[in-house]
Amino acid sequence: MKLSDPEINSALKDKLDNQAGRHLYLILGSYSALDRYERVAYPELRASDGSKLPKPVSVSRSLLDKFHDEELQKLAGSELRQLNHIKDRLYTEFDQLLVEGLEKSSALTLKQVELLFAFEIELDRIRIRAVNHKHILLMLPGEMSGERITLFHEASPECHRTLPQALVPEDHLFELT
Repeated sequence: MKLSDPEINSALKDKLDNQAGRHLYLILGSYSALDRYERVAYPELRASDGSKLPKPVSVSRSLLDKFHDEELQKLAGSELRQLNHIKDRLYTEFDQLLVEGLEKSSALTLKQVELLFAFEIELDRIRIRAVNHKHILLMLPGEMSGERITLFHEASPECHRTLPQALVPEDHLFELT
């Protein structure tokens, strides 16, 4: 069901107040709707202690920042030969990003995850890290179609990705109007 920004914030507030169990949430929408939500409604969202949530983290930017320029040039030039090495490094760096973010705050919001999907990085670490007092909110460009979540739906069809159904429970999934 599509919800307005205030409706999503209200539902998330209730979820953020809950301290036990899994705490992985997903907000879907167009790029423009996600941008609007981040600028207007997200700053109004509060953690269970009443504090503001940290600004959303660009996963792709953060992961690229983990590599030195020389290393990126070397990897780009030999990407096909070192694909498994690159994927392993991205997976490790992504997990470290989650750990560091959740050490700073009990809530971590992630956006711009395209690099993970480009390299087919497993998202299992998100579910593992989003437990007991640790909340992870994903802001992803996508839409619901029945029970299927299509990501990057505004791009050409060959760029579409399907989010694994078991990743986020249905009652933790929100779609922007």
